[in-house]
Amino acid sequence: MLRSVLIATWLFCVAASPATDEARRLLAQNQDAQAFERVDAASRRGDGDAVALLGWFYDTGKHVPRDYARAADLYRRAMRENPSVQWRLGVMHDLGQGVPENPQEALRLFRQAAGDDDANANASLAVMYANGRGVRTDHVQAMRYYRRAAELGASAGFLGVGILYHYGLGVARSTDEAAAWYLAAHAMRDTRARELIGQLALSSAASQQAIGRANQLLQSFRRRERVTNPGG
Repeated sequence: MLRSVLIATWLFCVAASPATDEARRLLAQNQDAQAFERVDAASRRGDGDAVALLGWFYDTGKHVPRDYARAADLYRRAMRENPSVQWRLGVMHDLGQGVPENPQEALRLFRQAAGDDDANANASLAVMYANGRGVRTDHVQAMRYYRRAAELGASAGFLGVGILYHYGLGVARSTDEAAAWYLAAHAMRDTRARELIGQLALSSAASQQAIGRANQLLQSFRRRERVTNPGG
């Protein structure tokens, strides 16, 4: 079952200010040192978005030695009205990265961010309910949050719904539905989906049916991706 470790590749989800926009442009040009200098200077001037992005540098070890404790401190300063930062700090509490492991605090932060429609936070909430981490296991609630994450564009939402159908958790077991949701996740470049699709050992006819269903799902969720073969 998935855990809430949706790794911090969320740079472009953090709110933008002129300084952070410039830093992102420099990062895209592999000018990491210059990007760090811009963000560090802006954070000292009280730019909250820059504080969050500075946390990302320490979180990922980009240009500086990775320092989860420093990242968590910066995220705390920047998390007001920034659901992406709330989510990432929640993951750190869930995994004990730079802060004591605290599933209840992780759950609180996920709920806070999910209330602002953060896709990753909804997926992480689903994981918490599915695993009974910080809360009583509730696969119906897990399905609710996975579907909301999918609606908000998270491939983890599609993958999670597929897992629940695959194992019949909170819903009637359905290999057909699991395959369709996995294929949709794979079309969205979720690298975990291929192995799960392979576990279903679909027949040719079932594969074609799953492709059609996956494309219906992607269309209904207003996604541009499409599935053309069982491999995604």
